[in-house]
Parts: sequence; structure tokens; C-alpha cells
Amino acid sequence: MTLVDRRSLRFTWTYAKSQLRLKYRYTALGVLWLLLEPMLYLGVLSVVFSYVNRMDMGAYAVFLFSALVPWRYFEKVVSSCMDAIVQGDWLLKQLPASPFALPLARWIVASIEFACSFAAVTLILAFVKERWTVHVLVLPLAALPWALAALGVGLCCASLYTFFRDIRPVVHAALMLAFFTAPILFDPSVFPADSVQERLLAWHPLTYLAALFQKPIHADRWPGSIDWAVSSLAALLVMALGVASIQWTRARLYFYL
Repeated sequence: MTLVDRRSLRFTWTYAKSQLRLKYRYTALGVLWLLLEPMLYLGVLSVVFSYVNRMDMGAYAVFLFSALVPWRYFEKVVSSCMDAIVQGDWLLKQLPASPFALPLARWIVASIEFACSFAAVTLILAFVKERWTVHVLVLPLAALPWALAALGVGLCCASLYTFFRDIRPVVHAALMLAFFTAPILFDPSVFPADSVQERLLAWHPLTYLAALFQKPIHADRWPGSIDWAVSSLAALLVMALGVASIQWTRARLYFYL
């Protein structure tokens, strides 16, 4: 059985649709949470950190939105993929599906939610941002490195969680560290030139991933070639590592489920 055989792909899509329906089945507002959840999160952080960054609240909301929404997508994929194989052990024992199908289904659900929430919040920020330029046309392409990186890290976490159930707090701490050290909540321009913070940001992978959204939305310009190169290379490397981890562990998974 290959990693992504046709039967596993059919199962993945069917399972993803069922998970998406079940997720909002017993909620009062249903899919409206795709709009409300990012709005609430964005609103609270905009009020607090616009003061820290010494920016107008509207301008800061645009800056924050540009990288926070893809980061929330990345974080959701990693967190949901981590226990995908363990929670779906009963499916793997009854169906001839690849273990890759379970985290892939979680990734599909998170990607659909990301597209919906991004479109919804964009409509709201249309009233906050003074002008929108042609540079936003690159955003669908800019989402690809985020999606690949998220799936790659999610696959690695899914493999590790099968053998070591206590890695969840470690992964959450790592995500928190990455978030608070990346230029998502704060504008890098607040740091003096040649400062330690500026040099550290130059080596932070999320700096270049964030730039794929920040520059077209907030700065009204195209992402640079270095942004595309670093983010794409990092995403491909992480994705390759994630696929390799599933391939290497798939023969051992059933002894731990």
C-alpha cells in the first residue's frame, strides 16, 4: 500500500467532510463561528497591542490580521493533527486506509475553515483599511507555503504523539515560543537597527512566512524573492520530514494504538 493510494484518498475526503459536519452540529451558531472566532481574537489583540506598537488601532488591526490569520491556521493544523492517528485507531484497525489519511483529513478541515475565516475577516477589514492594492492577488499563492509547513509539522507531531503521549505540552510550548518571537504581534520596525532583536528576526523562519501576507496586505507591496525562497524551502523540507516520519513509523504504529 502506497502512502496515498486511491482508496485512502477517497476515505480521507469522506472522513474530512464528516468531521466538518460533526464539528458544528451541536453548536448554537454553527458555521458562524468561522466568522466570530477570528473577529473576537483579532479585536482583543488589536486593542491591547496597538498601544504597545504605538500604532493607530485600525492600522494595527490590518497589520495584525495579515499574519495572525495564517498563523492561527498553522497552529490549528498542528494541534489537530497531533492526535489524529491515536484518535482514529479504530478506523485504521477496521479499514485498509493509510495512517497518512487521518492527519490529512484534519488538515483539509482546517484549510476549509481557514479559507472561510480569511474571506470573512477580509470583508470586515475592508472598512478599516483605507485602500487595497493589486498586491493582494498573490495571497492564494502565499498560502501554499503555510499549508505545506503546517501539514509537515502536523505529520511529525502525529507520528511522535503515537509513541510519546506526553509531547503535547512540549508542542504547545514550542508553538507559543514561535508565536511570541515572530513578527506577528509586533512590527519589527519598533526595534533599533542592528539590535539583537532585529538580528534574531532575520533568522526566524516565521519572519519570511509572515511577510508573504504582511507585505501585500499591510505594506502594499510584493513579497521579496528572499521571502519566497526561505518560506518555500522551509515548507518543503518540513513537509518531506513529515512524510518520511509517517513512512518510517507506519509499520510500528499498530503496536502502540
